Amino acid sequence: MEIKRELFLDTLSKYGDPDAIKVLTGIRRCGKSTLLKQYIERLRSSGVPDDRIFYVNMESLTNSRFRDGMVLYEEIMQKKGDRLYIFLDEVQSIEGWERVVNSLRVDMDCDIYITGSNAYLLSTEISTLLTGRTIQMKVLPLSFKEFCLFERPDDIPGIMRIYSRYVDLGGFPFIRPDMSEEVVFQRLEEIKSDIILKDICNRKEKIDSLKVRKVVDYMFSEIGNPISAESISVNLGISQSAASDYLRLITDSLLFFKVERYDTRGKTILKTMPKFYCTDLGMRNTQPIPVNRDSGRVMENIVCLELIRRGYQVYVGKIGNYEIDFIARRGKEIEFYQVAQSVADGDTMERELRPFRLLRAQGKRFLITSDATVGLQTEEAVIINIMDFLTLRCYEQ
Repeated sequence: MEIKRELFLDTLSKYGDPDAIKVLTGIRRCGKSTLLKQYIERLRSSGVPDDRIFYVNMESLTNSRFRDGMVLYEEIMQKKGDRLYIFLDEVQSIEGWERVVNSLRVDMDCDIYITGSNAYLLSTEISTLLTGRTIQMKVLPLSFKEFCLFERPDDIPGIMRIYSRYVDLGGFPFIRPDMSEEVVFQRLEEIKSDIILKDICNRKEKIDSLKVRKVVDYMFSEIGNPISAESISVNLGISQSAASDYLRLITDSLLFFKVERYDTRGKTILKTMPKFYCTDLGMRNTQPIPVNRDSGRVMENIVCLELIRRGYQVYVGKIGNYEIDFIARRGKEIEFYQVAQSVADGDTMERELRPFRLLRAQGKRFLITSDATVGLQTEEAVIINIMDFLTLRCYEQ
């Protein structure tokens, strides 16, 4: 069964400006190629003929001649005419791809979509030739709502069972209900090793892959906590300069999302102590000695990914000595989120709601918890159960 990535497909459909190059980035094996093919099918269904669609996957040896960017350019230019929809999958394998893409945009009527696994490569090239001419979309592994489509649970125990499996195994699209955990973890470990070797170590000469793996495992154990080059250096015995390089390369590989702090009073992004959230929790659980699951931080990680998946820019909010877990911005829309495993205890409820009382900015405010609640409203926030948040069964208030 192939899951239709409707959220991402709808987002691509909204990117209707053919002058803008659509750039899909995402961790290896998160489903970028499948997403492109699903979007091509949507174009066909809307009446776009096959001869106006050009798709090339650079992972296939049948397309090895296109590694020479000029060969690719000349092939595509032969199709000049009515608007051509161009899809270049794993574009970093094409020598001089940025010049090819920019020239096609200028030389013919086309709508261009490109994918790549490595954010460093794409952001570096785009910052030179393609500045201001791109729209970037982050593709993530399956959401919990998508993950449920494999089994379509119709009761709360079924949903809870699938949620537990989702937390343990993550959301990579290859996972199926009949797969054993052993098989899933083996594949996840292979993907993680692939990322470390190809998307991190190959980007810098004389890099120590064992130390990179140590830093990766440390970051998995510290999701939702502030991390810096200094803290990595102190905890792992790695020089601070090397730790800084590793931290940048690991984030660029898209294994983790860096979430910066925003001072709501000073209205500025702070340079110190950002938090990092892993792109897939299943990969976190492949470590030889499983990390403390810490269900509260795991929930926080899931909420962060879901907000990114829905197209929000996400920050950690700072209000004096207090913190708001997430400030989520999408266009002019701003929302504020606190995440807590349980707020059944009155002291915990008070601690989670206190930052909202100090907040002067306008925007919807939500407290997400695993407690059974249906849109409970307080003066400070709407309290939402995590399942309702993830399945969108909530909270229009």
